Amino acid sequence: MANEPIPASSQSDGRWRITNVPSGSNAKSVAILNGATAKPVTYGITAGGWAFDRAQAEVVDARLTLPQDLSRPGKIKETLEITVVESADVASADRILAGLAASQAETQFLVRRAVANGDAHATGQTGDLITGVVGVRRPQAPTDNGVDTAKYGFYFTKPTETDVTLVA
Repeated sequence: MANEPIPASSQSDGRWRITNVPSGSNAKSVAILNGATAKPVTYGITAGGWAFDRAQAEVVDARLTLPQDLSRPGKIKETLEITVVESADVASADRILAGLAASQAETQFLVRRAVANGDAHATGQTGDLITGVVGVRRPQAPTDNGVDTAKYGFYFTKPTETDVTLVA
């Protein structure tokens, strides 16, 4: 019997793009994503600084003397912590997130993977759409041979849309 096929992997280096889009704009539209109101923030985020997690609760369904537990999937809880390089540059992820934290305005992030960062958003590409409010800026302690960083929490206001297809 032949071995099963080995699926191809996708390298992440240089192949992520996280774009901030104001709430109320269509963050699935390449015209918006490539336009003046969209802000690329990928390279202002530290390595490992996009800490997105999704967990699912369990709805317990244990029955008296039944030998099998019939528990099912429950509610989904998502968390996001964003760690950025501290910067005074108005176009930096730090300043963009600081402004969003101060205003408490709802915002959107389109997270595109497996396409070169420098490639413009294009119809047919896919990504995840995350919507919510940015929490308070939290400067982090300095590290030896490191750069200054700050963390922001993110509070979801809508369910995350995964694998959305970009449109014109």
